[in-house]
Formats: sequence, structure tokens, C-alpha cells
Amino acid sequence: MKRIAVTVMTGAALALLSSSFSERAAAASSAPPKDRVVAMYFHRTERCPTCLKMGSYTEEAITRGFAAQLKAGVVELHSIDFQDKKNAALTKGYRITGPALIVAKVVDNKVAEFKNLKEIWTHVGDKNAFIKYVQDNVTAYQAAAK
Repeated sequence: MKRIAVTVMTGAALALLSSSFSERAAAASSAPPKDRVVAMYFHRTERCPTCLKMGSYTEEAITRGFAAQLKAGVVELHSIDFQDKKNAALTKGYRITGPALIVAKVVDNKVAEFKNLKEIWTHVGDKNAFIKYVQDNVTAYQAAAK
């Protein structure tokens, strides 16, 4: 039963992601590859300085470490307000209760697995460690997708 719920949730989440981020989709020349890694930074509507820092570090980790992959669409980055009702399916599906960074491996356009990178909280005081932690996890999912 739990597996069915996860499958339904991931389908809904991917549909919501693709509809919620039409700006980035418009920039891409075609549909995203069916296998990719998606990083989702969930934040509150109003963010504290620590949460702003985590969002900034996450963006830097992904854009600097995976520029070519972002352009090719095999890595995606999304910033999601988990308090916004339009993101309720994602928030519920990934069990988000506070700021979080989720990295998901998408295989054949379905979320095959995902990880909540909880250690961002312990690394926020060390930018280099934070960026390495995020990049290592994205790289691990990229390697697993090949």
C-alpha cells in the first residue's frame, strides 16, 4: 500500500513540478530527459537569514557544479515555497514540515528514489562543506541513473 501511495505521489509531484516551473521549461528547447536528477529546496514564504543562506548555497552548489547538466536538463533545480497551497502535493508527498533540500532520482519520468539532505543544517556554517555535501549527493544520483 505504501509503495502505491509513493507511486501516486511521485506522479503527481512530477506533474506539479513541470507545471509549476513553466518559466524554466520555456527556456529549454525540448522536454526534459526521462532520466534526470532533481534538486528541490523547500522553503517558507518568509525566510530567516539561515534559510536564505541555505537557498543561496544550494543554488550555488547546483549551478556551479552542474552547469552543463542543467543546460542539458539532466539536472534540475527548483525552489519551492512549501507554505504555498499550490505546492501542497509536493509538500505532502515529500513529508516536508520545514525547510528542506530533497534530491530525487527520476528514471523513465518517475521518481525512483529520493533523499532528504538533512545534513544541510549541520553544514550551513561551512559553505564549502555545504556545497560539497549537496554536490556529492547529486553526483551519486547521477551515477546511479546511468
